Amino acid sequence: MLFQSNAEEVRMYMDSVQNLQRLMEHLSAGGTNAAQLVRAQRLMKMSMARLQNEFHKILLSNSEPIDPDRDSQFSSICSSSDRTYEFDTVPLDAMADLRNIAQRMAKSGYTRECVRVFTLTRKSVVEESLYNLGVEKVRLNDVRKMEWTVLDDKIKKWIYAAKISIRILFAREKRLCVDVFGGLDKMRDSCFVEISKEPAERLLAFAEAVAVTSRAPERMFRVLDLYEALTDLRPHIEHTFSQEACFSVHEQAKRNLVQLSEAARGILMEFEKAVQKEKSKVPIAGGSIHPLTRYVMNYLSFLSDYRETLVSIITHAPGELPKVLPDNEITDSPAPLSVHLGWTVFTLLCKIDKKSDLYKDVALSYLFLMNNVHYIVQKVNGSELKYILGDGWVRKQWNKVRECAVKYERAAWMKVLSCVTDEEVPPNGGFLKEKLKEFNSAMEEMKRRHGEWVIPDVSLREKLRVSITEKLIPSYGSFLSRIRSRFESDMYIKYTPEDVQDFVLDVFKGRPLSVD
Repeated sequence: MLFQSNAEEVRMYMDSVQNLQRLMEHLSAGGTNAAQLVRAQRLMKMSMARLQNEFHKILLSNSEPIDPDRDSQFSSICSSSDRTYEFDTVPLDAMADLRNIAQRMAKSGYTRECVRVFTLTRKSVVEESLYNLGVEKVRLNDVRKMEWTVLDDKIKKWIYAAKISIRILFAREKRLCVDVFGGLDKMRDSCFVEISKEPAERLLAFAEAVAVTSRAPERMFRVLDLYEALTDLRPHIEHTFSQEACFSVHEQAKRNLVQLSEAARGILMEFEKAVQKEKSKVPIAGGSIHPLTRYVMNYLSFLSDYRETLVSIITHAPGELPKVLPDNEITDSPAPLSVHLGWTVFTLLCKIDKKSDLYKDVALSYLFLMNNVHYIVQKVNGSELKYILGDGWVRKQWNKVRECAVKYERAAWMKVLSCVTDEEVPPNGGFLKEKLKEFNSAMEEMKRRHGEWVIPDVSLREKLRVSITEKLIPSYGSFLSRIRSRFESDMYIKYTPEDVQDFVLDVFKGRPLSVD
């Protein structure tokens, strides 16, 4: 190859081509020596063919496609969102040769040939890079028919591929066009548009297909991931595809963001409707946490991680807001997102309240309410929901938990406590024996009733046990003192204070208790 020879030989050849060009201009202007002009044109064609071939080989030898399996640097690049990376793919000396050839071919009237070989070579690099990244042409019907697990995986891969494509691949192609065709603006822009426009549009078409398909609640998080990724990439898209001919790429990215935001709002509305329509009527064993409570609060907890994105999406197009919340359920903020999520939680609380009526045992219904409201508040406190709904809302719900606990204690333990705290009746022997029998019977009933009742949260379980113990054990100990003051033997006493305390410490674990 000529450009593998020494610099002097290259200079002499390029000077010869320049002199030939001048001769052709002179011969054309003179209008004579037609045979010499034909010969000069044939020589120029030969020289351009050689330069075109050398241009292709230099470009090809420096055209390595992107392969994320081979290049570990891409993982760290994708973790940052504030930079466009422009890797130098061609060494400086080779770049100088490419620029030299491009300039000479353009001045000699061989612009089309130079552009053609450049675009064909680099477009194949772009296509192979996209293939390595897993980017493929998709049709809307194909996306609609995909199983969610398959589509979910494709979305995750697409986000990774989009970051590399926009911030590295296409940015690199633009940089290469600028370096090779410096001063040749039309050639520069023509090459970049031909190489990158259609692949970029094909890349963005996937996000559009996802946005206009199913609005099932489980798709929300991937839709938001796509929205965030495109939002981060949009400035890079506008910078890289700045040519007027690439305006459609800008518009497609903008349209995708609108479609994804509409999809997110639609999914949120579908989720709210799903909570409202839930009608299961099977009481949960032991008064534990209802699956609806777990599902809704886990969903909202994950959703709150996208708080800033959701605020942007809903604020710009809030749509129809839910009905006004009751005074005791009002969130701290009137912002659309707070109202939306506050209404969903309020709907859940209403559902849980209705489901508590499924329990025949009033005490168990209060235990169920306490467990579920406590779970809701914990999920809010442990996530971004706390900042969406506000501290005031959280305090109101904690008060509900305490109220449910008090009501549970009264409904479940009042009969037991009444047997040992009646101070109005004179403590004669017969009366005390009768009260002791009632206490023993009430304790056996408590064992049967509480056998499978459960408080899943350890902290809440211990607090309730302490509260019950503090009320029951001192009263029962005082009652036993009165018994012993009347009877010399403990033959009538079935349970010691320690037995009662052990029983209280053993409840709420959701397992049967032995009844002696």
